[in-house]
Amino acid sequence: MTAKKMLGKVIFKACLAGSNWLVRVGFDETVDYVPGQYVSLKVSEDGMRRSYSITSLPGEKSIDLLIDVSPMGVGSQYVLGLSVGDLVEVLGFLGKFGVKEEMRKKESELLFVGTGAGIAPLKPMIEDLLTKKFFRGKVYLVWGMRHEEDLYWIKEIEKLQRDFENFHFYIVISKPGEDWPGLNGHVGDVVEKLNINWDEAFVYLCGNSEMIASMEKQSLLSGAIKDRIFYEGFA
Repeated sequence: MTAKKMLGKVIFKACLAGSNWLVRVGFDETVDYVPGQYVSLKVSEDGMRRSYSITSLPGEKSIDLLIDVSPMGVGSQYVLGLSVGDLVEVLGFLGKFGVKEEMRKKESELLFVGTGAGIAPLKPMIEDLLTKKFFRGKVYLVWGMRHEEDLYWIKEIEKLQRDFENFHFYIVISKPGEDWPGLNGHVGDVVEKLNINWDEAFVYLCGNSEMIASMEKQSLLSGAIKDRIFYEGFA
């Protein structure tokens, strides 16, 4: 599928929590892509672009983008300045970070690990597997955040966990408040305790480069096959 430039319109914008914003871009036609892909937005008059993962499922006339504006660079300021009704130039669809058909074998186990806004491409990948592809192997999602007040999409992901007994969801906070009742530490601490059949596991990592390097090493030491580890890096 060849990437192309598309003109879209902002039809919804909201702060989910902390510095994380959801921007919905509408189009005149239905758009198709692979869950896990991203788009490149034109964020300045001189043509600067920034890439953002799509958090919604294909087959609609819109896409949802999750954008962490904490860097406060050109892209962040552009996004903060957008209003409903504004036109945006989108280049899509890009990237190969998705679950291919051959990876959806019945006996496969899929581990998704994200930190911060790295949850963005993982959520639609998992939703597509469970609700559209009817994948019945074990699916694990481990999401790490610094502070619990920055969490979002909890109800949506917990509903998936209730609806699909093969889906297991874990949140871990690295700098929790005194009243945080859940797991604390780092994503690797949680993954280490999971009963994963590493011989049959496919691993998907999304977040900062340090986490990706650490989790790739940990997965390999646990018995994962290198060709079955995939990642998308966020700065």
